[in-house]
Amino acid sequence: MIAVSGRAPFAPRGLAPRGAPFVAILLIGFVLFLTGTPRHWGYFAAAAVVAALALASGALAPWERLPGIAAVAVPLAIVLSIALLREGQGGSLSGYGALFLLPTLWVACYGDRTQLLIVLAAMLVAYWLPIVVIGAPYYPSSQWRGGGLLVLIVGLFGLTIQQLLFDLGAEEGLRADAERRLREASAYELHDDVVQNLTVAQLALAVGDGERAQSAVDNALKVGQGIVESLLSTQTLEPGSLVRRDTDHPS
Repeated sequence: MIAVSGRAPFAPRGLAPRGAPFVAILLIGFVLFLTGTPRHWGYFAAAAVVAALALASGALAPWERLPGIAAVAVPLAIVLSIALLREGQGGSLSGYGALFLLPTLWVACYGDRTQLLIVLAAMLVAYWLPIVVIGAPYYPSSQWRGGGLLVLIVGLFGLTIQQLLFDLGAEEGLRADAERRLREASAYELHDDVVQNLTVAQLALAVGDGERAQSAVDNALKVGQGIVESLLSTQTLEPGSLVRRDTDHPS
């Protein structure tokens, strides 16, 4: 997985808020089915059932107890749903091919490289298998070229997105480490100030200079208060808090 530190493996349940725009576009695709022709309702119903099961499993399945690779089942099911929707409205002429971008870009943003490659392969099968099984006029031979080029382009963008997120995560980790080191250095300096003021107070008391001792103690208290306020108000950015990725490079 790509990331900075300790992120949980990609799982659809944790991505529900982030996946909302993708789901919304998918639903728009189903609604647009009502406006086009031909309309084969059997394929529409099958596509709707597959999509509903995929989204429900994404929300309810115990992904934390399953292998990380299992999460790819959800985008794969969405690929199947889109293929059925496409078949239900005239195949390659339906215009639904663009919907295949949804599961691939989702995995590009929130999955790892292995999951992305699996979804890209499924997308390629969804484009090419109907050419062999059904053929023209619904799936003309030009789809060999069109489907292959689309998968190559989406794959390039997907891998680029993952690399950019990895780089962003690495920068986030470096910044968090720099902030931690800066706070530690500041704490040491403040600690030295406290020790020096208390030493002055002790020496002042030894020579009977109570006023100077009181002043030194007051300064030590102020510095100590500054340390506490700094610790309470400054929240170090935890690595991975903005980019939910793991410590390893894309694999």
